Amino acid sequence: MPQRITEKNGIIIVQNNQFYITSPLPGGKPATLSAIPPVVLELNHQPVAGPVPVVSSDRVTWSIQEPPPYEITVSDDKLQAFLTLNRVEQYKWNLVNSPASSHLVVKAEMDSSALLSTLGIEQIIADLEKKSISQNLNIPAIYAELNHPTHLPVCVAEGRPPAAGEDAKLDLFFAGLAGNPFNPLDEAADSPGPLRIPYARKGDVIARKHLSRDGVPGYDVYGSILPAAPPRDIKVVAKEGTLLLPSHEITALTEGRPRVTGTNVKTFDITTAYTVPGCVNRHTGNIVFSGDVIVHQDVEDNSIIESLGNVYVSGNVHNSTITATGSIYILGNVGNSQLYSGSFGVTYNRLYHLSEKLIEEVNLLREASRLLTYELQSRQQTVKFGQVILLLMETKYKKIPVLIRDLESIVAGIKYTSHPDNSQLQRILDIFLRPAQFIDAFNDALLVSLLKLLKDLYTGVARMEESNVCVDIPECHNTIIKSSGDICIRKDGTLQSDLLSLADITFLLPDAVCRESQLEAGGILTAPIVSGESGAHSLLKAGRKISVRKMDAGRVTVGRHSREITGPVEDVIFTPRNLGGGAE
Repeated sequence: MPQRITEKNGIIIVQNNQFYITSPLPGGKPATLSAIPPVVLELNHQPVAGPVPVVSSDRVTWSIQEPPPYEITVSDDKLQAFLTLNRVEQYKWNLVNSPASSHLVVKAEMDSSALLSTLGIEQIIADLEKKSISQNLNIPAIYAELNHPTHLPVCVAEGRPPAAGEDAKLDLFFAGLAGNPFNPLDEAADSPGPLRIPYARKGDVIARKHLSRDGVPGYDVYGSILPAAPPRDIKVVAKEGTLLLPSHEITALTEGRPRVTGTNVKTFDITTAYTVPGCVNRHTGNIVFSGDVIVHQDVEDNSIIESLGNVYVSGNVHNSTITATGSIYILGNVGNSQLYSGSFGVTYNRLYHLSEKLIEEVNLLREASRLLTYELQSRQQTVKFGQVILLLMETKYKKIPVLIRDLESIVAGIKYTSHPDNSQLQRILDIFLRPAQFIDAFNDALLVSLLKLLKDLYTGVARMEESNVCVDIPECHNTIIKSSGDICIRKDGTLQSDLLSLADITFLLPDAVCRESQLEAGGILTAPIVSGESGAHSLLKAGRKISVRKMDAGRVTVGRHSREITGPVEDVIFTPRNLGGGAE
């Protein structure tokens, strides 16, 4: 519909790419001007963003703003460069003629009869070189896109990613013998047969290290070198009873169970075994041993076994504590006891715990003695260092004698140790237990020596932590079990017990029952029957999934998702994904 033009308002006419503007008469309004892309207007050298009033004295210019004929983009990893073609041919544009109007919207149209330029491959290649993109140019792909445009990103240059190297790895030739050492051919047997423990003879190759291999560097589309990630090495140390050969094989120099300990540094040794032919009880005393402990009968009331290795018990365990930096295997029942394996066998080891506490207390004592000595000297008072230590131990640091007595009794009771400084440690501990008799012997160097020996003891226990550990028992009641590896329940199940595994918890028999217990596995928890008959429900928690055959009631948690089980369920697998809506 034609615009109604009053005689007083200004007008605009577009003709032959020119603007003809008439100013308004008195009482009228100026004409307004705007444009539709790709037309871009400038009014008096200023860009026009929307409708603007114009008069005859204004200078209006126009241009066409098109996207560039092509774009070159590079991937985030700089391994590929892409050409996106917008057009090959550039044509002239003309403004659409418009009759007189007081509100003019400027339009333009392409003149397909007036070809201005044609894009050639030389221009694209020159642009790529200007951007320093020079690696593996795909000239045929550029030609193909120019001749048959797809207007899609086309890869026209490629770098080469770095080739990954190979990490060092270890072959453990004794790992295949791991597992339950009791009756491997007859799981139902109750009488213990010969223990099936991994065993090396002198000259046996127990492990082999495969060296790491460096990767191959790559390059990006700009030609810059992309270094390969350095491969991970494994530091191997051969200790007691083993030898690292130039061929990177670890061989046994003596007979015994081969083992590997440590995380960042893999330490190999041949562990010795301390065997108790009967029961562990008040007559044998507690067992503290820097190797494997083998008990052929029961572990009776109020007994403690602390092993820097594996523990094998052919009988029952009752009202006792067993810590092992390796695995724990028990053939009989377990009741009213605590079992700690792997990293937990380290942290619950009394040597580790007491030496850790003593290191903390002696460091505080040393600092306090330094401050007190300085204060007395500033008052020009002379006092023996031993008197300062005696005063502090009788007042602020009364814990130290108690901790020392506990540690001394444990160190004195060690059945065997390869630690060379235990006698020296015991002598220094004795001085601290009788400080009044050794006033003149105290100095800062003595404190430093004690701290060093305690740290050696502390780190020595920590280094004995074995990998791939497990706690393997038939059943337990009123028992706490913590393992940095798997926990395997071979027979009836658990009753009123707390089990924590950083790996998996598995009940092997299909009719094994978890009653009134709390079970937590870092990986997978498999419990065939979870019973809550007495009203005290079980709590099951796992990092990856929980599998149950039957469950009366209780609570299941997988990851951060939980669900209360209020009625019987059967054959369910709980995962983080399905806990919100049920089981699969």
